[in-house]
Amino acid sequence: MKDYLFLFTLFICALTDIVSSKIKNCILFASACGLALQLIMTRAVSDLLPSLTSAVFIFAVFFPFFALGCIKAGDIKLMMVAAMYLGTDGLIYIAVPTLAACIILFLLCMKTTGTSVKATRFPFAFALLLGAYPYWCI
Repeated sequence: MKDYLFLFTLFICALTDIVSSKIKNCILFASACGLALQLIMTRAVSDLLPSLTSAVFIFAVFFPFFALGCIKAGDIKLMMVAAMYLGTDGLIYIAVPTLAACIILFLLCMKTTGTSVKATRFPFAFALLLGAYPYWCI
């Protein structure tokens, strides 16, 4: 069940990121609360601490990129929610496809808008959706 909730969250975030270049906090907060509630209801509370640990790890890794202005805060929050759902093993599994999708989308956005590397913005949520989708197909 939590897999479908996460795919739905990624899909909604990808749509809002493409349309408005923003990832809404209310979507991410509702998704994180839904996961926590599901873990509590299914008595899998022991999975809650590793989920939160993965989210803190992602924050520590991506915050310097935010401080440098390379990524936006919504992208970090989306990755933290992804870490809560997938755990460390799942994040390692989707890292390569997501990175490949990021590079391809970045180059496409740079080519279509004709902007410089620093001024180019691309929908990170869509790249994460493309990178995480094969995780559920296997």
